[in-house]
Amino acid sequence: MLKYARLALRPAPLFMASLALTGLASVGTVVLPATERGDLAATIVGATLGAAIGGFSIDTFLLSRPAGWVLDRGRRWIILLLIGCVVASAGVAAALIAVEGIGDYRNAMAGAAALTVFNAGSSLVLRLKRFVFVYGTRAVAGAALIAGYAVLYLRGDRSGEHWSAVWLGSQLLAALGLAIAVLRQARGFGLDPSGSGPVPPRLLPGDRTRDVATIGKLHLGICAQMLTFRLDQIILARFAGSGALGVYALAVAAMEFAQAGAVITAQRILADRGAGEDRTPSAGPIVKAALPVGVLCTVALAGLGWLAPGYREAWLLGLILLPGTIATTLGKAWSAALLKQRGEQATTVVALIALAAAVPTYLVLIPLIGAVGAAAASSVVYGIHAAGSLVSLRRRKSLVPATSETGPSVRPPPPRSSTASTRSARS
Repeated sequence: MLKYARLALRPAPLFMASLALTGLASVGTVVLPATERGDLAATIVGATLGAAIGGFSIDTFLLSRPAGWVLDRGRRWIILLLIGCVVASAGVAAALIAVEGIGDYRNAMAGAAALTVFNAGSSLVLRLKRFVFVYGTRAVAGAALIAGYAVLYLRGDRSGEHWSAVWLGSQLLAALGLAIAVLRQARGFGLDPSGSGPVPPRLLPGDRTRDVATIGKLHLGICAQMLTFRLDQIILARFAGSGALGVYALAVAAMEFAQAGAVITAQRILADRGAGEDRTPSAGPIVKAALPVGVLCTVALAGLGWLAPGYREAWLLGLILLPGTIATTLGKAWSAALLKQRGEQATTVVALIALAAAVPTYLVLIPLIGAVGAAAASSVVYGIHAAGSLVSLRRRKSLVPATSETGPSVRPPPPRSSTASTRSARS
């Protein structure tokens, strides 16, 4: 029994459990009318995209810093960065709700702030290789979300606004858990190994300016990537309304199950500072892990459509999204490797190319054929992003000469050039 418990508490099973709980909660929202589920989805999308854009990729920035960076900068600088990102996240979430025309402002703004705190805290904890704690916190939040939804269901409450408030509560719980862990760890910041006394941050002139510049360069690509992956739902809400968004968001959430392994792979690539950093992740194992899950999710959507006729088109949307889902799983791993090997400029170029293709594709197909157009456009755009990441990785290998024992070694870029997913990605 103890053996199985230890296996269950490993990072991969815990992450799958957290994703399964979140997915189960999302699937459980089919008890809502499609319009109410659309309001819920609009709030969640506004919050997650608000955190992704307004959060300035603080999670990826923190995770990508070299060893010793946190102690060098000190607590005050990190807290100042986080406060700025939290405020910006809430503001962007409000703007997105205004664009969508549906959703709850307060829940979206507070949710964006909570997600930003959770993402930043996760990065600081993952730097210590505490994957189990981070994924365990996500799993607890997922269980709390299911419990909250169950209470509303038993009470006969079918209001999308109220369900989004429960979702907000689960995000606050997760953010609180990570914040407490970081604050406990922060008690040791500034102490030498013997604990004899505080050591001031080892800041050099211009370090903070370089940090801000790095965040800007890093965020440009990640922001473009998140817009590529979530702009479809914003535009669909605007042009097709809450009913179409409710069905489409269910299909998107179901297909995200297939991306779980790629998320773990990407986080390990970014957190690993050892040897083998110049390798390109192999496509075979990633596809073999993702494809069966994607097919099962499509079948499950068909079953849900039979049980809840209001969602009978969800399986078709899932089937159209399946190629894009496989492309996304590959793109996550390749993009993480590209970021680590060539820095944020390379990933930014790929993300901007994908976004340049996404915007006109979404704006043409979604107003014409609604959710089906959103699914088709997404699969095409996700494929472009994955292909661009792979081509850029291979181009890098063709430009770098083979190294000898005395030749230069390929290392992670210095602070001015490095790394969720993200975040987690993330809904």
